[in-house]
Amino acid sequence: MNTVFPESDRMRVDASMHGASRSRDPDAVDMRALLGQFLRRWKLILGLSALAAYTAYFLVSLLPFSYSATTKILLDPSRAQFLTGIEVLENREPSQQVINGEIAILTSNLLLQDVIETVGRERILALVPELNELPQETLMDGLVWAVRERLTVWAENESYVIVMSFSSRDPQLTMDLPNVLAERYLANQVDTRRQTIRQAGSWLEERLEALGAEVAKTEEDVAKMRTESLLANGGTLENASEQISRLNNQLVEARAARTTAEAQMLQLRQVMENQGPLAAAALVPSTAMDDLQERAVDLRQLDAGWAETVGPDHPRRARILRDLKQIEDEIALEVRLELENLESGYEVARLSEDAIGETISQMERRVVEMSRGEIAQRKTERQAQAARQTYEALLSKLTDARTQERLQNAEAKLIERATLPLSPSAPRPKLMAALAGTTMLALVSVWAFMAELTATTFRTPREVADEIGLPVVATLPAERWFSTRGFLKHIRKKPYSPFAENIRKLMTTLLMRDEFAISTSVTVLSTKPVEGRTTTALALAEVSARSGRAAIFVDFDLRQATVARQFHWKVQHDLADVIAGECDLKQAISTPEDMPFDVLVCARPSPEIAEELSSLDIEAIVEELKQLYDMVILQGPALLSSAFSVIVAKASDNRVLVIESEKTRRSEVKEGLAMLQKLRLPVEGIVLNKLRT
Repeated sequence: MNTVFPESDRMRVDASMHGASRSRDPDAVDMRALLGQFLRRWKLILGLSALAAYTAYFLVSLLPFSYSATTKILLDPSRAQFLTGIEVLENREPSQQVINGEIAILTSNLLLQDVIETVGRERILALVPELNELPQETLMDGLVWAVRERLTVWAENESYVIVMSFSSRDPQLTMDLPNVLAERYLANQVDTRRQTIRQAGSWLEERLEALGAEVAKTEEDVAKMRTESLLANGGTLENASEQISRLNNQLVEARAARTTAEAQMLQLRQVMENQGPLAAAALVPSTAMDDLQERAVDLRQLDAGWAETVGPDHPRRARILRDLKQIEDEIALEVRLELENLESGYEVARLSEDAIGETISQMERRVVEMSRGEIAQRKTERQAQAARQTYEALLSKLTDARTQERLQNAEAKLIERATLPLSPSAPRPKLMAALAGTTMLALVSVWAFMAELTATTFRTPREVADEIGLPVVATLPAERWFSTRGFLKHIRKKPYSPFAENIRKLMTTLLMRDEFAISTSVTVLSTKPVEGRTTTALALAEVSARSGRAAIFVDFDLRQATVARQFHWKVQHDLADVIAGECDLKQAISTPEDMPFDVLVCARPSPEIAEELSSLDIEAIVEELKQLYDMVILQGPALLSSAFSVIVAKASDNRVLVIESEKTRRSEVKEGLAMLQKLRLPVEGIVLNKLRT
């Protein structure tokens, strides 16, 4: 055959020799393959998990049983308010710090000693008999240690509930001890609160006795100072202040009167001096002045009328002028009298103002003197009042304390009592069995997952394509054959089974390799034995013959020659005779009775003949067979077992490589392909055999 390949073949060779055309992500996880791992190993996974669960159940059941019981208390400061005043001892608001403190009290040796004495030392000693060997002075410490070892106290999440759990082999003691612990804890809280309030009451009594004497003395001093002030000043500071206030009002009025009189006086005097008495008459508000001015006006009007016709010497006009002169004199007299009255009023107002001011000055000096005494008096009064208020407050607080002492309750309350346990709480065989089974299931699952990630074989067509870059032309499902003849019977019985359909797909792919070729030859290769090379070749021959094509199966595995022995074929001449020249090719071809195709096999191993064969010898045989058959199917030894397989592969038109799923290592496949690369032999595709579905 010609060893110069067309472009398409060279591309197939390069792809097969240089690895995947697409880089494979090393961190990628095929979820379907991973699920397949679990499905294939479900019996192992469940079996190991069940075994681990049973073992854990058996071992835990051998341990001694113990009982547990729990008591719950609630830290609740709310309570009925019988008193409206401030509490002598206020409740604390629950917080994480307060809860931690109460837990420390519940596990303190002082409280546990009280609980042990209440429950009985003998019952605790029954749990730990070895404590009887301790001396008497350290026995209580040992008992406290034994209780602490079996007592667990914790706070429930997001609440103010404290849980006390006790475990022991004695169910009755398991119930009694946490209940007694809660009761003694609540009782100690009440006793402590009452003792604190009692101490506060004793202190209040001592303080009240001292304050009573202080109040009596300060009140006596206040009374004495008030008496002395009345005798010395004739009144109180308040009365004097009221008098000064009234005098100030009078002074304001007197000053206003004086100012008014002075203004009127000055105005009248100025008008008289500048304009005369007649002009000043307008400033004198009196009835007489109004009458005189009216008469003067009438006379002036009358004189004006006579002046138009007569002179001043006329008797009538002269009499009018005399009367007018007399009236003007009277007006001037009235003005002077009014001025004198204003001057007198001004003087009286001035003297009154001065007198009132002097009186106010005297009163102010008196108030200053009284204020100095009042300051000392008020200071003493404040001291007396403060002492009295303190005395009254403490007296009220003492009354509240005596009342609250009898009304005290614990800051916590019992919300759940421990009950008699009816069944052991530990050990828990079922829980341990479930935990062991779950753990084993997780470990086996992790193992399956790691097996998937670290796989060194091919399991899916996608892995094959990604790793070596060759297409998977057929995937043959895993089937259970009892013999080589059995799988052929299966194909004949179920011609459309998945296995047969995939063989038919492989045949179609090979025939489509060259649509114009009359006949074709194909070598079925594998990297190592027992990968399904023989079954694939025989199945391909079976399907080809069933489809109406003349097919022949040729076994070039001269070193093993196992096919003839498996089928018990009795041949007169075999392939070794043809190569040795003892018969021609047609004489060596046989047609088994139960086979629709012809075979050319070796009846016995002939390794010496295989060493003498060359590719030209095999090519001549294949070319002659192609003249007789439509499909010539060759089988040689495994690639890694013998270099003769490459010679057989070179003699055929097509080559397919059979890989056993989950068995053939990837490195072995690459090594086998490298052997083909050296001779530039293209591979049509991969047949992934024994694929688990």
